[in-house]
Amino acid sequence: MINTRFSKLITLVRYVNDKGFFHLLSANFLIQVVAFASQLFVAGILSPEDIGRIKIIQIFLSVFSIIAGLGFNASTLKLCSENRTKIEEQRIFRSAVIFTISSTLILYVIVLILNAFNIFSADKLIKWLIPIGMFPLISNSVFMVFISYFQATKKIKLMSRLTMGNKIISIGAIILLTYWLGIKGYYFAYNLSFILMVFVSFRMLRRDLSTQITGFNLKSLFPVHWQYARSSMFANLLAELSAYIDILLINYLITDRPSIGQYSFALTLTVALRIIPATVQQIATPYFSGHSHSKVDFLKVFRKYNKLLYLVVFGTLIPALFIVPPAISFIFAGKYDAAMPYFMILATGWSIRQLTQLQSGAIFGLGKIKFNAYTALFSLAFNVIIYPVFIYFWGIKGAAFANIPSALFILVVSYLYFRKALKE
Repeated sequence: MINTRFSKLITLVRYVNDKGFFHLLSANFLIQVVAFASQLFVAGILSPEDIGRIKIIQIFLSVFSIIAGLGFNASTLKLCSENRTKIEEQRIFRSAVIFTISSTLILYVIVLILNAFNIFSADKLIKWLIPIGMFPLISNSVFMVFISYFQATKKIKLMSRLTMGNKIISIGAIILLTYWLGIKGYYFAYNLSFILMVFVSFRMLRRDLSTQITGFNLKSLFPVHWQYARSSMFANLLAELSAYIDILLINYLITDRPSIGQYSFALTLTVALRIIPATVQQIATPYFSGHSHSKVDFLKVFRKYNKLLYLVVFGTLIPALFIVPPAISFIFAGKYDAAMPYFMILATGWSIRQLTQLQSGAIFGLGKIKFNAYTALFSLAFNVIIYPVFIYFWGIKGAAFANIPSALFILVVSYLYFRKALKE
């Protein structure tokens, strides 16, 4: 019995290795390890208050990036995963880049206007940082279209090398400029990294982009994209609001900036627990689309990757709960000890949330993107109720506690819609 299970595990490992999983995982892992180390370095330089400011701006950037991009990266991933000709893929990709540049430029101007009226925060430094902190609305959104194209055409190794090389350079810039200029230097380097990524992406595809394509009509391509981009944009927007409603609420409800900084640092630490689950979804999603017309093949792919997902989620959470608190206390000499109670709770909640990765990816692959939007909508409605209540009674720690019932609710709702998508 044990030998049979071990044999199945070896078969699974070989299967995902053939699909480029370990190549992408090693790239993601190296990027995240270096990025995580740089975050720790930045946290050692900056005050907890500045760490809180960075997290708040990052959340605003995440939310507005989804609106600015209008979901064209998702439509590119879906459409280019459907075994199309090279010319069709190029039409889809080029139009997505043009649509994304146009929409992000417009929203960036709107953000600058809103910031002038103190809409985002009463904190003067946050207001000063918003123009440079939100510029990746444009650069990162365009870069994500490139990544979606590489992912859809299964150029996993190319995507890994591109992301890894540029990310390491950008992290080096973040460390140096933060050391010299503080939080302002952090954002100068942050912008430099995304601009560099977009430049290199264009260089990698310069031959394809220089090819003349007949029948390239933006007006006719917009509805082709929009049928998937619309649902994906709303799903991602609602999911992002649902996931980070804690930071958005404590930004307005809590005035204790040092405590917000400790909470934000704890939330940053949970990023390490999302590396492998995100890699599993990146690899699996194009194959879901490719097998969407065969239920047997589709379920076979889903079950293989879902076993791997559960294995890595719990295999990383348990060691993290024992290792991270003493390690952080040692590295920072107690500076972030107050963040560790938050981390223990947030790590558990975010790990549970990662179990939905394959369900949402499978729903996407089946073309039922609206179900992901419904899942996110119900989750946001649930969170809008429980987070203010928990924060009212238990303050910032209440926001951390609310993360666990929120994650369980999302997991259940996502599973129900996954079953519904299979039936349809």
